[in-house]
Order: sequence, then structure tokens, then C-alpha cells
Amino acid sequence: MTQPLPPSEHRVLEILDRIRWTDSDPMGIVHYGAYIRLFQIGEEELLRACGLPYHELRIRRSVWIPRKALHMEFHSPAQIDEEVVIVACFAKIGVSSITYAFEVYRASDRLHRASGSLTVVNVDKETITTRALPEEVKTLLRPYLRAE
Repeated sequence: MTQPLPPSEHRVLEILDRIRWTDSDPMGIVHYGAYIRLFQIGEEELLRACGLPYHELRIRRSVWIPRKALHMEFHSPAQIDEEVVIVACFAKIGVSSITYAFEVYRASDRLHRASGSLTVVNVDKETITTRALPEEVKTLLRPYLRAE
């Protein structure tokens, strides 16, 4: 069994994006649902950084990860066209599940905008029944596993 990396070797991924017109209400303030889009960007880029873009997961490794739980907390409202930084890592890698952790900050001064987590569960594509994550996938994810 592969051991987790020492805490000093754990990484987070930072992605820059902007609050878009479609992310905002008529006052130009971010709509809470826009954070789902930002978390999705964090998820996709984090998997890509691990060498596991969706095509690799779904087609080559048959890992299908539908959503199980989403949690969000809002700290301060972002504004339209504001550049934000999405900080992403894995909070937990379980037998069949992965929990992501996300933080969103205003890029210019790191004012905290939102926090969240997303849990996905690996399932068999045909039966949609839970199954274990392949060990080689867990190994590729571990460099971004948050130190406890």
C-alpha cells in the first residue's frame, strides 16, 4: 500500500478565473450558484494536474464519479469581472470516494470569498453501484491530499 507523502510535500492547486456576467445578479454581485462553476473548474484542473483529466478517468480507467455531497460557505460577496483565485486540494481520499476542498479568494488581496467541499463516489457505469477507486488512481491523487 502506498503511504501518503510527508506534509511538507502536499500541494494545493491555484487557478485564476473571473466572475462573469452570467455569474452575477443585476447589481453585479456574484450569485451563490456561481461558486459551483468555480468549484467545477477547481475539480477539473486538480484532476488534470494529477494526470487524470476526465477522458483518462472515464475512458481509460473506467472511473465514474457522480456527485454525492456539496457544501458551501460564503464569506464576502465577489463583484462582476473580479479576478478570483480558486485554491483546490483533496480533503479525503476514501475507499470509493474523493472529497475535494475549495477556497475562493479575490486575487488582488486574498480577501476570502467562499469555502466549499465536494464529495464524489466511484461507481460502476452500468449498474451505478459503488465500487473501490483503483489504487493507481489514489496514488496519483495523493500529492494534493491535504495534510491533517
